[in-house]
Amino acid sequence: MARSRVESVGRWRLGTLIVGLLAALMLAVPAGAAACGEEGGEDTGPLVKEAKLTPSSLPSDGGTGVISARVEDDCGVAQVYAEITTTEAGVYSFQMLPFEDINSNARVYRAEFQVPANYQEWEVGYQANVSAEDTNGAYAEAYAGEISVAGAPQFDEPPYISAATATPSIWGAWGGATKISVEASDTRSLANVYAIVNGPDGSETELPLEAVSFSRFEGVLNVPANFGPLAENYSISAFAEDDIGQTTGAFAGAVTVEPKGTPHPGALTLEPGALHFGPVSLGHPASQTIALANTGKPGSPPVTGSLKVPGSQYSLVGASGESLPFSIGPGEKETFTVRFQPSDKGQQTARLALVRTDGRQPNRGVSLFGWGVK
Repeated sequence: MARSRVESVGRWRLGTLIVGLLAALMLAVPAGAAACGEEGGEDTGPLVKEAKLTPSSLPSDGGTGVISARVEDDCGVAQVYAEITTTEAGVYSFQMLPFEDINSNARVYRAEFQVPANYQEWEVGYQANVSAEDTNGAYAEAYAGEISVAGAPQFDEPPYISAATATPSIWGAWGGATKISVEASDTRSLANVYAIVNGPDGSETELPLEAVSFSRFEGVLNVPANFGPLAENYSISAFAEDDIGQTTGAFAGAVTVEPKGTPHPGALTLEPGALHFGPVSLGHPASQTIALANTGKPGSPPVTGSLKVPGSQYSLVGASGESLPFSIGPGEKETFTVRFQPSDKGQQTARLALVRTDGRQPNRGVSLFGWGVK
């Protein structure tokens, strides 16, 4: 009797232990897990949250795109992948890999891809969708965003500008008309050529320059009279703008208006007006002289400038290259030597130019004639 009672207590304790173990197992497994993969069971499909594509824009040379998303599922995720579509009708996809565990049912997935350079003039867009599939074949997706890749910059150099001048550069008290000129060109086309004049009172004036040839532009600045006791200066710069807004500038010089009562610089004379060297043997030099005189009144300022001879067959003795500077006071006269050494047969002509610093007498010069013979 006592033995059967002990056996009954043992069986009761064993049954209680088995029930306790089953209860513990049921607590250890998620509530929805019992249905995963079982016939007739229920399964909640995956959720794709916080899908994001960065950065939102890239320069024309491309870069790296980053896609990330949080994926949740009660059974398990089989795969996560990104699908990229472009505004140029391109479509491609790739797998995203686990990046961070949030909890037992949620993970962050991440992937990087290389965005190629854009060689077109317009923008190109890359849109991304994130898709997830769980272990029971349920499917979900979410839009992640778009990357805009800038168009390639237009291959165009800025305008080319040279030989910006403003002549004459010195006026008496009553002022006068100064011609502003510049050489300008562009590989595509020029939209605007103009000068900016900064006056002695701090004002700034824009003066349009009109085309007088394919590449030369000119305008006239009417310099006003100066009634003050001091000289007034006008600073001038020339600018060229092309059809996409690129601008190049160059300093054209300054124009000075002298105060009333200031003596004017004198005029210069060149004699003779032409030099005839006649026939000269190839490679042999022949020389003649010219006289430069300042006809200004006593007390007037000296005149400075240079004599210039282009080309290699005519030259000025003592010059550095093609130019020989001078400074000559009122009533003074200087003599300069011109050399002709022909290297080619036949008639050889050139012109010696007088260039004053103040821009006056722009057309004064001496014509040069000679023949090269064997």
